[in-house]
Amino acid sequence: MTQEQFLNGTPFRVIAGINYKGASTFTYDGKCLMKQSRSSIDERMLFEDYHLNVSKVGKTGFEGFTFIMNKEVKVKFKYTELQEFIEEA
Repeated sequence: MTQEQFLNGTPFRVIAGINYKGASTFTYDGKCLMKQSRSSIDERMLFEDYHLNVSKVGKTGFEGFTFIMNKEVKVKFKYTELQEFIEEA
């Protein structure tokens, strides 16, 4: 995945993450990452919800954070670790 695709909100999955039919995908909306829950039958998006805040978008990746049980959790991902999700027509 490229920086341009990320900034344009292209849906993606993390390559080293859980990848099965119906696994969640993510999109960037300009401020945060949104998690898209998908159907295990046809992978259509069922609903979308907030996942984490994006604090920095760079040339090679992005940084983000969220809070879990009152603890801040920080993440860093490179665009090469993300795989574009292509919806079937």
